[in-house]
Amino acid sequence: MEAVGGTLDRIDRKIISYLLQDAALTNAELAERVGLTAAPLSRRLARLYASGIIKQKVVIDPPSVGLGLQAYVEITLDRTTPQVGERFIEHVGKLDEVVEIHAVAGDFDFLLKISVKDMADYKRLIWQEFDRLAEIKTIRSTMVFDSPKVSHGYLPK
Repeated sequence: MEAVGGTLDRIDRKIISYLLQDAALTNAELAERVGLTAAPLSRRLARLYASGIIKQKVVIDPPSVGLGLQAYVEITLDRTTPQVGERFIEHVGKLDEVVEIHAVAGDFDFLLKISVKDMADYKRLIWQEFDRLAEIKTIRSTMVFDSPKVSHGYLPK
């Protein structure tokens, strides 16, 4: 029985679980593992993609392409009006080095993930690009030494 109204049935959950383990599985391999033939599997995958429950992305290994420094940057804005937040998001969203933007609640307003070549490249980004936004009150950086676990989600039980 296929999922209706945004709920996932047992087979949908198996499909997602196998893809989380190995996104390179062929449709034939995936169909065999979840006990379906090709056509029903294809329909389920199409529905899961169309609904946005699963997304297909390419994930690169930053150091392998010359991006040797990753950092998380906490940004506090001078004012937290929607217009100021939208301007900030619009500006930093155009920067390739900003690979994630999260609006957060707490001690700061935004958490960014930055991926750059090295410390000199990071300095250039902060001093040249972020300095253009007068609304930034504080910038606090945390450099990433290692990422022993990176996950792109899980299915709650």
